[in-house]
Amino acid sequence: MGPLSLRLGSSEATPSAKKERRILSLLLLNYSRVVPVSLMIDELWGAAPPKRALATVQTYILNIRKSLVRALRADSKTVYRDLLVTRSGGYLFNCASVVFDLQEYRKLESAGRKALDAGDDRAAVRSLRRADNLWDGPPLAGVELGLPLEVEVTRLNQSRLTAMELRIAAELRLGRHADILSELAALALQHPFHENIHAYLMVALYRSGRRTCALEVFQRLRSKMTAELGLEPSAKLRQLQEAILNSMEIDNEELSSPRLCSSR
Repeated sequence: MGPLSLRLGSSEATPSAKKERRILSLLLLNYSRVVPVSLMIDELWGAAPPKRALATVQTYILNIRKSLVRALRADSKTVYRDLLVTRSGGYLFNCASVVFDLQEYRKLESAGRKALDAGDDRAAVRSLRRADNLWDGPPLAGVELGLPLEVEVTRLNQSRLTAMELRIAAELRLGRHADILSELAALALQHPFHENIHAYLMVALYRSGRRTCALEVFQRLRSKMTAELGLEPSAKLRQLQEAILNSMEIDNEELSSPRLCSSR
C-alpha cells in the first residue's frame, strides 16, 4: 500500500510508461472486477480522448501483459486466460492467482470490523494494526492521477483513516492511552481539523494525567477552526472539554462509536 509496485516472486513487472502505470493502477484497485475500457479512456484523456483511444488502450494492455509474461516466465496464453483477462467491454485482473497488499489490507480491515462487532477489542486491534502496517506511503505515489484514480485514492485514504480511528478507539477502551499518545499527536498534526482525532488525543492525554495538555489541544483546535474556517468545534467536542475541565470520568461507551465527534 503506497507506490505502485507489481512484483511476481523476485521479478519486477511494474510498467515504466506513465499511461500504462495508470491503467495497471485501475486494474489492481478494482481487482477481480471488470474495468470498462471507457473508464480507462476517461482516466487517460478525460473528456478529450484521441480518435484512436480504444486502439491505444489495447496497446497498453498488450504491453502490460508482456511484462507479466516476462515476470512469470509463463506463456502468453496463461497470462491472457488466468491473470489479465479480456471481458466484454473491458479487462479484469484476476486476484485468484496472486496475493497483493490491497487484497490483504481489505481482508484485515474486514476482520477488524467483525471483531469489533463481536466485542473483541483485542482481536480488532491486532487485525487493524496489521492492516495499517501494510501502508508504505501515500497510495499510488509517483503515478499521475486522472479523475477515476483520484476517486479511488480518496476512497483508500478515507478507508485507512476510518480503520485507524476504529483501532484507536479500541485501544483507548483497552486502557492503552499512554501507548498511542505519540501516534495521536502525529495524526493531529496531519489532520489539523479532524475533530475525532483531536478528541481521542484529548482523552489519551487526560487519562495519562495530563489534563492541562488535553485542554490545550482543544484550545488550539478551536483557535485554528475559528480563524481559518469560521467554525466552532462541535457540541460533542465541547462536551468533552467540559468533562475534562470538571475532572469527570470519560465513559468507554463514548468511545464505542466510530464518530466520537463529527469530523471536519
